[in-house]
Amino acid sequence: MTIPVIRNFKEVIESRDIDRMGKELYHFLTLYCGFIAHYDINGFKATYRAPRDFAEVFIRHFDKEHRYYNGTYACHQELYKDTGLTKAEIKNEFERIVDLHKHLISRWVKESLRKERYALYLKLKEEFEGSEHDDLPSHQERTERGF
Repeated sequence: MTIPVIRNFKEVIESRDIDRMGKELYHFLTLYCGFIAHYDINGFKATYRAPRDFAEVFIRHFDKEHRYYNGTYACHQELYKDTGLTKAEIKNEFERIVDLHKHLISRWVKESLRKERYALYLKLKEEFEGSEHDDLPSHQERTERGF
């Protein structure tokens, strides 16, 4: 049985877009999965929006081998609303979803960071090699002057 909070979590993970998170998922994560509230849902989203934060912090809360993992406790054995599922079963489904996608997320982060670095490289290249700095001495002039 797929319930709205699981569907929303799956959507966030598969799209790698924390902005798709709804209020019910936000409340579930902060109440039962060890997340702090970050003031409100907007602060929460802002905290995990960047690819690196999404991969290295957000999904690590569902990785049993990571220090951010928040286990299942006796209180999680209670039913969640009228879903027919316990909070523990929902958390287990979150873990399964993350496990299925963590390698793709990791690859996405590496590519995103590479694109950021490349854009910065191009910007710096333009700054230091572009025509706007014709007043600066050339490499040959700097070498001759001992710079």
